[in-house]
Formats: sequence, C-alpha cells, structure tokens
Amino acid sequence: MSAFSISGLSSGIDTTSLISQLMTVAAQPQTALKTQLTNEQNDITDYKAINAKLTAFQAAADALKQASAWSATKASSSNPAVVASTTSSAIAGSSSTFDVLRLASAQISTLAVTGTVVANPPAGIDVTDGSGTVHHLTLTDGSANAVVTAVNNASLGIRAALVNTDSGQVLQFTATATGTAGSFSISGLDNPPQTVVAAQNAQIAVGNPAAGGYTVSSSTNTFNNAIPGLTFSVGAVASGVTLSVSSDASAISTKVQALVSAANDVLSELANDTGKGAALEGNYQLNSITQAVLNTVSHGDASGHSFAAAGVQLTSTGQLKFDADAFAAAYTADPTGTQTSLAGSLATSMSNLASNTATSTISPLINSGNSQVAGLTKQISDWDTRLAAQQTALQQKYTAMEVALQKLQSTSSWLTSALNSATNSSSSNSKSN
Repeated sequence: MSAFSISGLSSGIDTTSLISQLMTVAAQPQTALKTQLTNEQNDITDYKAINAKLTAFQAAADALKQASAWSATKASSSNPAVVASTTSSAIAGSSSTFDVLRLASAQISTLAVTGTVVANPPAGIDVTDGSGTVHHLTLTDGSANAVVTAVNNASLGIRAALVNTDSGQVLQFTATATGTAGSFSISGLDNPPQTVVAAQNAQIAVGNPAAGGYTVSSSTNTFNNAIPGLTFSVGAVASGVTLSVSSDASAISTKVQALVSAANDVLSELANDTGKGAALEGNYQLNSITQAVLNTVSHGDASGHSFAAAGVQLTSTGQLKFDADAFAAAYTADPTGTQTSLAGSLATSMSNLASNTATSTISPLINSGNSQVAGLTKQISDWDTRLAAQQTALQQKYTAMEVALQKLQSTSSWLTSALNSATNSSSSNSKSN
C-alpha cells in the first residue's frame, strides 16, 4: 500500500476518487500540450513523406537530363541464332557483318569400365589441365568409383561420373567450362580415356581472314567487345550475320514516363496531406508546390512549345499524363528538338523545382517542427514534475484530514463513554438512597 493511501473511512469521503478528479483538472494544460505534440509529430511525418517524393522526383528529372539517357541504343540481329545487346560505346546507325565459324564446347572424355581401371592404385593418376600444369591424385583403390571421388574432390574444373549406358558402365570426365582453357588429359589409368567432345573456343570471322579479314575467339559463346559497342551470344554456325545498332526510343520513353510518374507521386502526396480533413489542410506553402509543378508543364518549353507535342500533358484531375505514341512520333520526326524540349526545359525545370522546394520550403518546415517537438516535450516533462508534486500535496492534505477526523472521532467516543458512565453512576446512587 502507498504511504499516501487514503481510505476515507473517517470522513466518509472517497478521497482517492476526489484527488483523481482534481488531478484530471490540473492536468488539462499538459493534456493540451500532448495533443499539440501529436499534431506536430503528424505534420512532420507528412513533411518527410513529401520530401521523400520530392527526392525521387528530382532523381527522375536528373536522369532524363543526362545526355546518356538520350543516346540509348539497341541492337538487332539478322539471324535469330545470334542475340545481341549494345554497350555505352555503341553508335546508332552502325552495323557489322560476320560469320559464326564454330561454337564453344567443353571437353568430354570417356572410358569403358569392365572392372578396376587402375592396376597400380598406390601410384595414383595424373591430370594435366589446359595450362599444362600436372596435378597428381592419390587413390584409395583401383576402382572407377575411387577415380570419380579423387577427381571430384580435387576441384580441377573437371567432373567425373560413372554412367550406366546401354553397352555397360562408362567412366566419364567432363570439363566444367567451355573453351580450350578447360581442356585436360589424364594418365595413370589402365586405358587412356577417349575424347568424344573436344574442348573448343567459339570463333567468328569478319571478312576473309586470308584477305585482310580477321577472326575472334571466345572461350564461351558470348563475345564481349569483339565488335565495338556490342555484346552478343552465338547459338549456331551461320554465315552473313548482320548486327545493326539503332537509337532506342523506348528506353528514352521509359525515362520520360518515370519523370511523369514521379511528378504524379508528388502531386498525390500533396493532395492527401492538404486535402479536406487532412492535418495540413489548406497549407499555402504546400499548395504552392502543387501549383508550381502544374505551371511548369502548362507553360511549355523555353521556346514556347507545348510539352503535349512530345507526349507530356496535364489532365483535368490535376495530374500529368504521358502519351508514349506521341513521344515516339515527335522523337522520330525531330530527335534533337524533342530532347531539347523535354531534357533542356521540362526535366531541368522540374529538377530545379524539386531541389529548391526541398531546400527552401520542406526542410525549414521539418526543422521548425522538430524544434516545436523538443519544446513541447520539455514542457510536458516539466508538467510531469509539477503534477506529481501537486498530487503528493493533495494526498498529504487529505491524509492529514483523515488523521485529524480520526482523532476527533476517538475523542468523541471517549467523551460519550465517559458521560454514559457518569450518568449510570448517578442513577445507581439515587436508587440506593
């Protein structure tokens, strides 16, 4: 039981409930501060959400501003067996023609198994890799299984397996990588393995190697930088394969769409945070951001041309819309002009708007809110101390009242008892006389 526990038995008053009610009234200023704190914290949460959307908005605008975004290319192949993609150094309008002479292959060697495969197991076997390095392997016995275990445990880029075939068991050795670098030979077996698939590099020829042309080899079926700006994979021997490089309007279109989507994310966030019933309802600073985004689109580019011609336009609901077909048509007709309009005017303006808004409007609001939260938190803490002292004082006051009443009741009981005794004694004496 608390040192200030009050029963109210002496006064008949529920002092505990009374003190609780008095403290509720006394705490009203602190309750108001707590409500204010919650509102301020909610505002900061909204400001941070807006700031995050502005950051993504600026990133999308900056991506579209980059010259590299407008130099995107794609590769096409005249043969479906050759699949190509471009690198950053690819030049739109270029093309290359070559022959696929052969594909890359991994060495496979086999050995028929009729019993043991190594007559002298203690001598082990030797594996020579593609670089000419000899690896000696010890064996537990002369069985095919022992050879499989030794080769696989050695991690030499060769996998061994005992295969059950239609004609009996075969000990098979397979290189884990294609190309001549993965070739191998094995000695020490009773019978030398037979190579059924030779290690081979893929090879293409550009022109006639005997008349100024050249060949290029790859350990895999993928060629990197064999032709400037192109990476391609070959899947079959072929002649006269032509790879062409063209501008990739769809890749540019994706970046324009990303900017429009990021702008709409900002507009939606602002609408949610300032709409009817929202914590920041009617906030002028935030509403001005919405208007600035919409105005940037409605005013058109630096030459006064509408962005709608390049596929970016406003909707009746206060959002942006991107028409990919309109963009494709505009870019095909005038690549430079379309780039100047969307990258030079729209993306640049949007990037500056996002950056300036975050710096001059949102960040100060967040900082101010954080200061308010710190101040309110301090005031609430001070009230905790003040209210605790007030509650203690009330408990002491009513405890003292109960003690005093208890003493008065005790004195009253004693006096009543004494008077009763005196009266009873006087009555007894009168009867005796």
